[in-house]
Amino acid sequence: MGILAILTSVYSIHLGSEYDQKVTLTLRGTGKKFKRRACVIMPCKGYEPGLERNIEAVLHQRYDDYETVIVTDSPDDPAHRIASSVLAKNPTVNAKLLISEPRGDVSGKVAALLSALEKTWGSADVYAFVDSDSLVSSKWLEDLVGPLIDDSVGSATGFRWYFPSKGGIWSYVEAAWNASGTNLFFHDRYNFPWGGSMAVRASTLQRICIRQVWANAVSDDMALNVALRSHGYRVVFLPQCTVATFNQTDLSRMLDWTTRQTILTKVFNRRLWNYALAAYAFFDFTFLLGIVSVTLGISVGSTWLLPAVLLLFPAGSGILRSCQRCKTFKRAMPQFKREFEKNSLPTSLASLLVPWVMTYCIAKSALTNKIEWRDRNYELKR
Repeated sequence: MGILAILTSVYSIHLGSEYDQKVTLTLRGTGKKFKRRACVIMPCKGYEPGLERNIEAVLHQRYDDYETVIVTDSPDDPAHRIASSVLAKNPTVNAKLLISEPRGDVSGKVAALLSALEKTWGSADVYAFVDSDSLVSSKWLEDLVGPLIDDSVGSATGFRWYFPSKGGIWSYVEAAWNASGTNLFFHDRYNFPWGGSMAVRASTLQRICIRQVWANAVSDDMALNVALRSHGYRVVFLPQCTVATFNQTDLSRMLDWTTRQTILTKVFNRRLWNYALAAYAFFDFTFLLGIVSVTLGISVGSTWLLPAVLLLFPAGSGILRSCQRCKTFKRAMPQFKREFEKNSLPTSLASLLVPWVMTYCIAKSALTNKIEWRDRNYELKR
């Protein structure tokens, strides 16, 4: 078991090197890009730290022909006031502010997206979607829609990278937990369009009947992924379209968020959930054997310390893998170089706790399909 633990750790580091090479190839870019009229939809609710800055970044993209649509729940929503103020300061940009229409059991975000699609349908060749807590680069839209020139690509996607805005161990654990998910995005079998930074052709949305797909959906991206896969489309990951979110959390809020994401994965991507279950069960088993071996090494004899080192090696190698990942995304997101330099080491050290957070989330998600999201309860069905 110790030798197997070492081999899996070495293989993980090897996969990290391969991942870095794939990022390098993607950043170089090749071939023509899809350059059609675009519509960027940004649903907003409540007060988000940095919301004004995030809206400004979306409004000033290096893209010739696009419209920005910001959607809030009501005129009384704090986000509506902030968005209105930003648009007033930028009278020359092509943007509008809409009010979302309530739609039964769908989530507030999905209701906002459907409202925006209905008001803008037919005016754009491609739709891009971005979360309100996401800070994008000036080339985000151009890079994101580029791969859609390939008819086999159903969606192009980025992901999120957390930068803890203030100290606190759980903010770093949340950042490390989230970053570990980037491992999947070059894997055609397990990746998915992430709703906070994704683009889809209007013709593709029409073909998969997106209004029906989202008619009873809680998760916009998971439901979209199922529909795209059923029609034979691929999802393409663009690391340079990874967006920055400056997070601050505590243990309770972090576990609420990570558990919700894990339950969503179980319902909409069971294959990925099963993979995580097997991987973390193996990690937990070898780690516990390592602790037993350390105990025996102290109480019985030093011979037991050799298997202890082998069995506990994966825990330490996780720090190396996290450092490797931070260096890779530092190249993909050069505008956030200073944030990476500040946060990479504490985030990598916090990755020691990620397997145990993941174990908790998998165990809890195995017992329920219910989630709570923005003060509403949902029973998830695929």
